[in-house]
Amino acid sequence: MMIANETERRIAILQTTLVNRGIGALVAFANGTREGAGTVRYLTGWMPFNSEVFLVVPAKGRAVVVSADKNRARAFRMRFGAEGEVVKTTDLYGSLQEVLSRLVPAGTVVAYTGDADFTVKQSAEFFALLSEYDRLDGNAIVNVQRLERTPYEAGKHRKATEIADKLVAHAMGIASVKGITGAEIMAEVEYLGRRLGADSSSCWLAIGERPPETYFELFELVEPVGPHSRVQIGTTVCLDGYYSQVLRMGMFSEPSPELQSTSAAIIQMQDAALAKMVPGTPVHELVDVLEEMIDAHCPYTRTTDPFRFQSIHGMGNSYSEPGVAPFLNAGRDKSLDAGSPLVREHMVFEVHPNFTMPELGHVCHGDTAVVGKNGGAWLSKTPRGIYRLS
Repeated sequence: MMIANETERRIAILQTTLVNRGIGALVAFANGTREGAGTVRYLTGWMPFNSEVFLVVPAKGRAVVVSADKNRARAFRMRFGAEGEVVKTTDLYGSLQEVLSRLVPAGTVVAYTGDADFTVKQSAEFFALLSEYDRLDGNAIVNVQRLERTPYEAGKHRKATEIADKLVAHAMGIASVKGITGAEIMAEVEYLGRRLGADSSSCWLAIGERPPETYFELFELVEPVGPHSRVQIGTTVCLDGYYSQVLRMGMFSEPSPELQSTSAAIIQMQDAALAKMVPGTPVHELVDVLEEMIDAHCPYTRTTDPFRFQSIHGMGNSYSEPGVAPFLNAGRDKSLDAGSPLVREHMVFEVHPNFTMPELGHVCHGDTAVVGKNGGAWLSKTPRGIYRLS
């Protein structure tokens, strides 16, 4: 059978796994904002950010999206209707039960994903609905499949990164407008991302002579940018379901020797992680080299640092890819590292070492990288280092 597109290919791979494991169907829940959304986005090619759906993938036959949102059901038909069925309903759980009864005989094994996104009430209703089936946690099934990346996916990340780069340049360009506030920069940046076609466009900002941390809300950023301010930004884009991110620091005045030295050290950390992105390398080695170098440069430990977030994460149809996330956690149980996934061609990582320096506040750079046959390469094209504002 000829596979027509990426969505059809993914569903075919999943259905082969279901058949081989004697599973009648996979039922995936997503509410649009948490991890379940990445699974539905991966298997259908789309998932709105403010809606609830169930996706049923039977071991044989067409997959079915069940949506109680008439507008999103219409959009699912546009994005997924050629590969599967879309059911528009006013009773999400009742319609799910009807679809399962039609596709999967009672007593069959049914795998499920997205259960971590349920409320207590939703969880009780869902598992009561599955009472006539043998239930199986299917999160690992999809997460393992998602580790195999394709040139198509790498190309999507490249396009998303092009937008993220443009957002950084726009933010740095308008930071010099007299009287402009962080809130105005943030609004302009997020608007531009949507205008350039992003499914979602967001950013965080930190503005000040010694920025203490990052800010996400407009009401936190009401002060005008000053001539001695350091402008730090992280732009996050989701384009056609694929994520990318770019982080930069910008300044009007000449950076202090300490800031220049720290910026150079962060870039060295990034490049050390990039050098580890050779297919076959255990994923956990990427975070370990970053954390070792951060510890050597920063006077704070990770637990005593006034503000520090994750130094690296995988990117795909989720902002943080679940298949690699446990092994890119600096605080993970390292006794489990024998089970670490291996770096594979076309995987994408966001590398953003960040930490606090007593005289500088919070510092960071961040770039998106893709794994090639022989190693990693940066997708971000914004000049690295301290962005000079004018």
